[in-house]
Amino acid sequence: MDPTGHGRGRVAVGVNLLWLRAGRVGGTEDYAVRLLSAVPPDAPVRLTLFALGGFAKAHPSLAERHEVVTPRAAGLRPLRVLAEHTWLAAQCRRRGLDAVHHFGGTVPLVGAGPFVVTIHDLQPLEHPQRFSLLKRLYLRAMLPWSVRRAEAIVTVSEFCRRRLVERLGADPRRVAVVPAPVEAPSAVPDTPLGAVAPDVAGPFVLYPAVAYPHKNHEILLRALARLAADGVDVSLVSSGGPGPRDAELDRMAIELGVADRWHRLGRIPRAVLDGLYRHAVATVFPSTYEGYGLPVVEAMARGCPVVAADAGALPEVVGMAGRLVDPGDPGLWAAAIAELAGDADARARLRDAGARRVGELAGLDPGSELCDLYLRVAGR
Repeated sequence: MDPTGHGRGRVAVGVNLLWLRAGRVGGTEDYAVRLLSAVPPDAPVRLTLFALGGFAKAHPSLAERHEVVTPRAAGLRPLRVLAEHTWLAAQCRRRGLDAVHHFGGTVPLVGAGPFVVTIHDLQPLEHPQRFSLLKRLYLRAMLPWSVRRAEAIVTVSEFCRRRLVERLGADPRRVAVVPAPVEAPSAVPDTPLGAVAPDVAGPFVLYPAVAYPHKNHEILLRALARLAADGVDVSLVSSGGPGPRDAELDRMAIELGVADRWHRLGRIPRAVLDGLYRHAVATVFPSTYEGYGLPVVEAMARGCPVVAADAGALPEVVGMAGRLVDPGDPGLWAAAIAELAGDADARARLRDAGARRVGELAGLDPGSELCDLYLRVAGR
């Protein structure tokens, strides 16, 4: 392997994934993996992935296609940040890379460009109370610096593009919207619902999201309590890795009298999640702030009706293919869920609309767009 990365005349690009703890960072990991996987095999670029130990095992298809370089010790967050500002710069210089893409939202203070940076959203600046003091201070300094320093900024939606221009003064000509590729459903046969969630009896709605504050799970629990009071038989199934509000939500379900209708499954295999999409009355997504919202696209691609918050990038992503609901009104969520639970025709209409929307999104080619961006930044 040519260590300089210039074999066969391709543009050599380093990809900084040192922020990515496999299986721990949710949607940003899904986005990075899907987008890098969508780079065509015959593209005129050669990628070197700088990642933590465990990345290659978690994502073997990427490791087979691209060189993965791992620092010896960067397990704790301070060490990962230090590696970005020291070890990564040295590795990039040694390989003589034509460009470096920082997928984690910030450009290190040290290192030779040209740089591309992916910024998923500006939630740390717009809702700082949701983050630790140290993280707020770090990102308050590093996000504006990164916008100024990068030759190109990648983001995931027009909503995020507008916020970057309005909040940080980014040059709109340097901000490219590159959404996540649409992923086909798993070819593995559906797992029977009883094998996945044996306590779920009857119809249910699905919320695939880690319990972070902005994911707004509590509005669904309040809606669930209203539905129970009205005699509507429906449960709420939530999936995703451990979240900071898990225990609080469990207590809230007990206090509202809906603990028997609240099913928190934790992290589940992709094939199992695909089966839940297909069994669910609807996917409900009341998040108050999303830069994109991959799960709503996944749901539509798997024939599951979508009810989403009328907030952030969700209206842009869903379009006319789902119900948009005020994220702060449990009564409206209860009404939307009740309607879909009791009306097969309404569910069918949303499934058809979702299929059309997915067709529009699938017509995009984010992997090729990313390669074209690399070529422009490298001056080719």
